[in-house]
Amino acid sequence: MNFRAPKLTLYEDKEIQILIAHLLRKVGCMSKEELMRCTVDQEFVKYFDFHSCIMSMEEKKLITVEKTADCELCHPTNQSNYLAIELAYSIPLSIREDAVYLAKKITAHNHLEKAIKCEIITLEQGGYHLYIRFINEVGGADLMELKIYAPTLEAAQQMERKFFDNPTGAYRGVLNSFIQGYLSVSEAEIREIIEDN
Repeated sequence: MNFRAPKLTLYEDKEIQILIAHLLRKVGCMSKEELMRCTVDQEFVKYFDFHSCIMSMEEKKLITVEKTADCELCHPTNQSNYLAIELAYSIPLSIREDAVYLAKKITAHNHLEKAIKCEIITLEQGGYHLYIRFINEVGGADLMELKIYAPTLEAAQQMERKFFDNPTGAYRGVLNSFIQGYLSVSEAEIREIIEDN
């Protein structure tokens, strides 16, 4: 017989603040929405408790909040890093590990969505194009554009999913096919280019 472990939820303001400080220390700045997705959406923290703690942390200078056109970014401070280092052990390990894993996954996916745009285009003569653009985030022309034919919408959607499973591999494969014999591009170099842009 299988038993599900009960969900752990943090209710104390201090514990929630430590969890948020821990996430920001491990991942770096995150938007409030990203923080909510890896805490509130997972039922580690209640919605109103989360917002109350964010406001309190900002007042105490444990975080700084930068308002951008798209979102509100929470930045760690020296005080929040100290809080995370000294007291993170007081948060259950399962919550810490799960929240950090989700935070890294969410921020990586959000960064990827900004650096790479995918669109499925219906063709007049039948079929579809999976249109992929590697965006030059510092301005100027796109780094690369690809159009791949798919006979059905399902095939195009499957190609899009496979592409997002390994976008670095696709980028490397295309570049290496053009520069083969001269030099090759490593995965580390591609990641550096995508992260820098």
